[in-house]
Amino acid sequence: MYPFNSERPYIRNAWYMAAWGSEITRTPFQRRIMDEPIVLYRKQGGEPVAIFGICPHRTHPLVDGRLIGDDIMCPYHGFTFSAEGACVRIPAQDRVPQTFRQRVYPLVERGGATWIWMGDASAADMTKMPQVSEIGMGEPGWKTVENGVTNIKARWSLVIDNVMDLSHVGFIHLKTIEAPAAGEVAPQDDAGQHIQCARWLTDQSPDMAYARNAIPGNSEPLDLELGSIFHGPGLVAAYLRFYTAASRGARKLLSTTYHLQCVTPETQHTSHNFSGVVRNVRLDAPDFDQWLRTAVNKTREEDVEALEKIEPLVDRYANARTELSGVGDVSAIRVRRHLAALMAEEAAA
Repeated sequence: MYPFNSERPYIRNAWYMAAWGSEITRTPFQRRIMDEPIVLYRKQGGEPVAIFGICPHRTHPLVDGRLIGDDIMCPYHGFTFSAEGACVRIPAQDRVPQTFRQRVYPLVERGGATWIWMGDASAADMTKMPQVSEIGMGEPGWKTVENGVTNIKARWSLVIDNVMDLSHVGFIHLKTIEAPAAGEVAPQDDAGQHIQCARWLTDQSPDMAYARNAIPGNSEPLDLELGSIFHGPGLVAAYLRFYTAASRGARKLLSTTYHLQCVTPETQHTSHNFSGVVRNVRLDAPDFDQWLRTAVNKTREEDVEALEKIEPLVDRYANARTELSGVGDVSAIRVRRHLAALMAEEAAA
C-alpha cells in the first residue's frame, strides 16, 4: 500500500487520538477507527471507555444503546456489557456464559486528548505513548486550544507526508501563513530522539499576520523557525518559533506555537485529523484563540483540498521507487522508512 512495500494498511501497535476529552460524555458516540466502529463514553467516575460498537448478539449498533451505571445495554434485545467487555446481563436468563465478551480497547487520557491502542490489548505499550508534555499539552505555562476534528478523504500516510514537508507552506498557504520563503529554504533534518526538520526564515516582517497576533506591539524584524516533529504514527507537531532577528544581535526566543496534527486512520483511504494549537504566549487572549482557530481552519481547508485531489490518483499512478524527491523530502522519507519498519515488525510478529 503506497507509499509502503506492504499490504498492511495500518500500524496497530501504536497510540492514536480517539477523541478530544471534551467529546466524550455520558452519551455514547461512535467513531470509526481502522475500519472498526468504536463506541466511546464515560463511566460514572469520569473514566473514558472505548468498546467495539457492534453487538455480538444480532449485530445492532451499540451506539444507540443506553448506559446503566458503567454498563452499556444494546437497544435491540437488552444484552448488556460492562466497561471491561464482559456480558453481564441477558434478559430472561439467569446465567451468562463467561465467554460472552465484547472487545474493549485500551484508552488513556493525556493532555486533554484520549489515546487509543488498536493492537492486542494485552500488548498495550505505554512507552510508545506520544510524550505530549514535550509540546506543552497539559503543562503549566502553556495553553491548548482545541480545534475539532476533520475527516479527510485521503489515507493517513499522505497526511503525515504533508506535515513532514512544510515546503508547501510557501505555495498553497501563501494567503494564510504568509511565509513565501518557506518553499525556497532548504530544511535542517534531525534524526535524534524524534525525526524532525526545520526551516529558518530570517528577517521576516513584523507585519506578518501570525507575528502581529502572537507578538503584538513588536515592530522589529523577526527570525522564524518553521518545523515539524514526528512523535509517532498518531502525532506530528508542526511548530512556529519567533525570535528576535540575528541580524540585530543575539537571537532571543519570543514565542513557540505547536500545531497538532493527530492523524488517526478511519479506513484505508480516509483519515481523522484532530487539530489543536498549543502555545506559550498570550495565554489569556480569547481574541488570539479565535484568530488561531480561523487561521488553522483556512490552512486545513487548503491541505484537505490538495490531499483529496491526490488520493484518487495514488493507487494508479504513484510509485515510491520512481517518484521524484528533493532536499525538502528528507525528513518525510525518514518517517516513511520508520513506519515501514514498524509494519515489518508487526508482520513478523
